[in-house]
Amino acid sequence: MLSPRAVLFFTLLLTTSSLTQRTRKPSGSTSPISTIQAQANFNAQQFAGTWRLVAVGSPCRFLQEQGHRAEATTLHAAPQGAAMAVSTFRKLDGICWQVRHLFGDTGVPGRFLLQGARVPVRVVVAETDYQNFAILYLEKARKLSVKLYVRSLPVSDSALDVFEQRVREANLTEHQIFFFPKYGFCETADQFHILNEVPR
Repeated sequence: MLSPRAVLFFTLLLTTSSLTQRTRKPSGSTSPISTIQAQANFNAQQFAGTWRLVAVGSPCRFLQEQGHRAEATTLHAAPQGAAMAVSTFRKLDGICWQVRHLFGDTGVPGRFLLQGARVPVRVVVAETDYQNFAILYLEKARKLSVKLYVRSLPVSDSALDVFEQRVREANLTEHQIFFFPKYGFCETADQFHILNEVPR
């Protein structure tokens, strides 16, 4: 069985898709995610609820090497003022784990800063229809990843088309897209398998 630290490592990897890659920030350069527009008139209440992770476009070397070990992943989002409380559920060694995070307010609706992370993680809800799909961008250590979430499966062709277009716009290739299992989702975790990464 993996230790809680190992669980946190894998979950943060899925959250940021670049945990193992650290680069120095060039002075005076623009953050890649700063050019990504958030969903117009982003509505946190409509975004709240359950999302299934379908695919990730990422340059992360770990995903390239270990993507075949990906587990079905569920995200629950709940507004907390201008911030967003997020719980990620996934299995490790057949056991459901829950990791709690806080997407902190940045003053721009749909744009968040992941609280509690050792390295700043910026999150943008770039496109969503609230009822079917959502596309999120995450940036850590100047590495950009694109994620496709859906409310329910199967995923529509139109949502996949939008995701693939977003991946190309992020200068990622089809070989950097990783699809996640569509079965075996966790909905809850017992008290011994909850990691709270929300800053106190």
